Amino acid sequence: MPDDLPIGRTMKAASTISVRDGHAIVKAGEFIEARFGAGTSPSLAARKTLALLIAKAAGEAWRPGSHVIAKRELRGTHNANDRIQDTLDELMDVKFQMPSTSAQGRAATLTAALLAWTLNEHAEDGRATVEWEFTAPARAILQGSDYYARLNRAALLAFRSKYAITLYEMGCLLAGRRNPTWSGTVDELRERLGAPSNSMPNFSDFRRLVLTPGKAEIDQLAAFTMDWVERRGARGKITHVTITFYPKDDDATNAAADEAERHSTGRRSRREGTAETIVDAASLIAVAATRMSVSDTLRWPADDRVDEFKTPELYAIGRTLGGGHAVQRLADQYVKVLKDRRRQLVGDALKADWTKWVTGCSAKWGRA
Repeated sequence: MPDDLPIGRTMKAASTISVRDGHAIVKAGEFIEARFGAGTSPSLAARKTLALLIAKAAGEAWRPGSHVIAKRELRGTHNANDRIQDTLDELMDVKFQMPSTSAQGRAATLTAALLAWTLNEHAEDGRATVEWEFTAPARAILQGSDYYARLNRAALLAFRSKYAITLYEMGCLLAGRRNPTWSGTVDELRERLGAPSNSMPNFSDFRRLVLTPGKAEIDQLAAFTMDWVERRGARGKITHVTITFYPKDDDATNAAADEAERHSTGRRSRREGTAETIVDAASLIAVAATRMSVSDTLRWPADDRVDEFKTPELYAIGRTLGGGHAVQRLADQYVKVLKDRRRQLVGDALKADWTKWVTGCSAKWGRA
């Protein structure tokens, strides 16, 4: 698609949201509704990494040329840098399929890759990067896209089932619509989720391994709930499935947002109601921080990462006063605005400035 053609709503929204809300990911509806190519079922890490690449490129994703992301931004999907290359290799092989039109104007199916090439910088420090470019077909779709889903970054990264992530993206696209449903054959749903029939030949296995755990994670982490209805054919075999996504009320939505921000330890127990005592590490840190005086040795972290272990005082302020927004999101915006000044603030001055920033963002952005 030529550069001089109009840019659709999706890329415009991605540009705006990337500046105003680093906690959200805008994904084109075409890619959410696309099927994975035959024989491909991306791993959990690959699906998360793709979402992060799309978020990083934001409103520039449709343009020819490369995009760059720091490896530390991808570590939410990896334990170490040495796994990133495997995931990039996997994404290079991923194909998407969607309805299209041939040069003769007849109905056709477009099959194409998402990534044209990747460049993985071999360094282990915090400045190492990954560079990539989307393929021409992918860019054309992004340029013309007029509908999209707004994904919650923390929720997406919290999922532990690769199928649940795709169901979550479907829900983000459909929940809140007048008809918030997806309906199709079992085979169509398998293709949509990348759930091969040879690994789960019986629908009972598909229900047990895909739909049931997917619903459990969505009910715990998303701003909507999910349910489905099965329809049987003439011989009693389940042939069709209808999935419906219902928005939650405010209290349930806030509870899901809080859960997405919590450490994954104990999440399954909390979901299944088997945990008798749940210790919230962030709350303990916040209480401890209120009892501590911040000395002049408190400085902004060298790598700009505010977490509960290296910078507990700063993390506690962000966690308790940030309105439910991710602490690192608050920190990233703080770095962007203050620039070098953040290095000049120490001790109580840094604490006061960070507190003012966090409370200001909470008031401006509202509840996450």
